[in-house]
Amino acid sequence: MKHISTVLLVVMVSMASCAINEEKQIAKESGSASFQPKPLGDDWSKWLVGEWNVVSGESSVTDESGKATKIDLDDVDEEGTGGFKIEFGLNGQFLIIRGSSGEMTDEQKKQIKDAFKETTNASDEDIERFLSMPYKSLQIKTIDPKAGEVIEYLFDSQRCIAQGRGKRQGNKEIMEWVWSATAQGATSVSTIEKINDDKFTYNHKYILPNGNKMEDNAVFTRKKIKTEK
Repeated sequence: MKHISTVLLVVMVSMASCAINEEKQIAKESGSASFQPKPLGDDWSKWLVGEWNVVSGESSVTDESGKATKIDLDDVDEEGTGGFKIEFGLNGQFLIIRGSSGEMTDEQKKQIKDAFKETTNASDEDIERFLSMPYKSLQIKTIDPKAGEVIEYLFDSQRCIAQGRGKRQGNKEIMEWVWSATAQGATSVSTIEKINDDKFTYNHKYILPNGNKMEDNAVFTRKKIKTEK
């Protein structure tokens, strides 16, 4: 038993050491904490730059009784539906991420209506207004040059504001979020997993202010640049 405890301690210390070393490396790649930091130069930030489309996904809302309502996004063509446009901004010190939803089918709109009626106090008028406009978001991301921690802010067209902090571990970036404004009281955890240079998966788990849980899963691919023949 003592031997097992010793092994576990060694493993835990090794994992903590690896995490600390990785954070130091990220901080080094992102530029020093001097008066004028160097622009973001880490491989992850450079990989994210570009346009990304959703090619498949699913959202679900689970109420306190455990009843789940799902919204499916069937596989679509390589052009995808909705997604992100990511670029460097403010002299390369931040990543600017602009997101927007694609067109929804009548069936998807019905699923969203049913989910909102089951899990929120939104009126029919509010739901119709939400569905009549595309969802849009703006995210601003950078790296703390001292700690190597990822810092991110999110603003969206529902007037939600969120602050996220997280780490990059291998091919994953994991962020913990605290929400305010119209989403006051919500918390969430998001994970981006790099599959290859042109593909990543996205998972976001929320705990809503009313205690309900929501989860988004999606697959994104890099938008191909069309060349004129």
